[in-house]
Amino acid sequence: MPKKWIVVALLNMLIAVSIGALLRFAYVEEISWLAFKNFLHAHSHVAMLGWVYLALFTFLVSTFLPKDFDLKKYNILFWLTQISVLGMLVTFPKMGYASWSIAFSVMHTILSYIFVFFFLRDLQQVKKENNAVANTFTISNWMVNTSLFFMIFSTLGLWGMGPIMVNDMQGEAIYYMTIQFYLHFQFNGWFIFAILALLFKFLEKHHISINPQDAKRFFFFLFVSCFLTYALAVTWANPLPILFYINSSGVALQLVALFYFIKIAKKVWRQLQNKLEITPRLLFFLSFFSFGFKILIQSAVIIPAIAVVGYTIRNYAMGFLHLMLIGMVTLFLFGFAAQMKLIRLDNLIGKIGIRVFIVGFILSEIVLFLQGTMFWGAMGFMPYYYELLFGVSAMLPLGLFLMIIAQLQSNNSK
Repeated sequence: MPKKWIVVALLNMLIAVSIGALLRFAYVEEISWLAFKNFLHAHSHVAMLGWVYLALFTFLVSTFLPKDFDLKKYNILFWLTQISVLGMLVTFPKMGYASWSIAFSVMHTILSYIFVFFFLRDLQQVKKENNAVANTFTISNWMVNTSLFFMIFSTLGLWGMGPIMVNDMQGEAIYYMTIQFYLHFQFNGWFIFAILALLFKFLEKHHISINPQDAKRFFFFLFVSCFLTYALAVTWANPLPILFYINSSGVALQLVALFYFIKIAKKVWRQLQNKLEITPRLLFFLSFFSFGFKILIQSAVIIPAIAVVGYTIRNYAMGFLHLMLIGMVTLFLFGFAAQMKLIRLDNLIGKIGIRVFIVGFILSEIVLFLQGTMFWGAMGFMPYYYELLFGVSAMLPLGLFLMIIAQLQSNNSK
């Protein structure tokens, strides 16, 4: 079942990046039928809820629960969730935020609550059946519980959208703050902590030891910083000095967390390399480099003037968002899937596909951040900016398409 699940999640990702490339082509040539904002909603929802959510769903179940565990209820839950994703894919481009698209979004949210309930209950059952080690400290259990907490916590922003929409407050600051609440705790909470849970579980399964005190400190500083850095989203609407100070405190704690993460990584990387195949090793390295780079970039917003630049220049915001979603999250998920033998990246087409995808991602980041810097320096547009951005963005669906072909080719050869 997990192999089928991850292929479905990859197809969702292919759709999401194809829509993303289409949106960037819309700046090159006019597309009369394209409702840009509606398609943008479809792109973001399918990427986050159809790709990342379902991939994490697959990996958490297949990693934290025993191989012989009955997955029937998870299979039903997966396909119901996929129906909600397809519903959003169909309704958002046509109508944007409206009754049907909101209904499918609510459906996805409720199904995610059911997943958390089942998963935590089954995790507890597994612990009881392994009484001898039930009380042993494992950072992976801390991380997975925290990731699920943030997933639920982030949805408070979604429920807050109801009263905002009813009272026609879409143009007000509270609307933006509510959306950012959901996005911030999805990306910086649910996604990041879930990936770290998978990483540390992998280390534990392969008996790669880490210093418990370093792990606890890393967890603590990252956890607290997640709450404090939400203040940056609030400053967009209410630029009060106290909010900049709160955000700066959160960013400083992130830097401390990064220190402990690097300390842990230096001790385990050589052993980890020996357990990883070549492509997963590259993807893990790029993922954690993106994680560290994300924190270093974010540390610049300790200075309030730079913080304002960070959220007012759209190119920076988009580059930062994709650094997290593609650089840290997606590349790790690709690597983890390959290491778990859920996808094939070791055949020729798979190797070409993943490298095209990586190059497209790196080039798009360079173009976005370079253009943002040119705006900051009042230097205008780089030559053929939109054509260039579309060209490198088109490499993402091309690479992903080749990766999916590699899976189908692999299945047919069996």
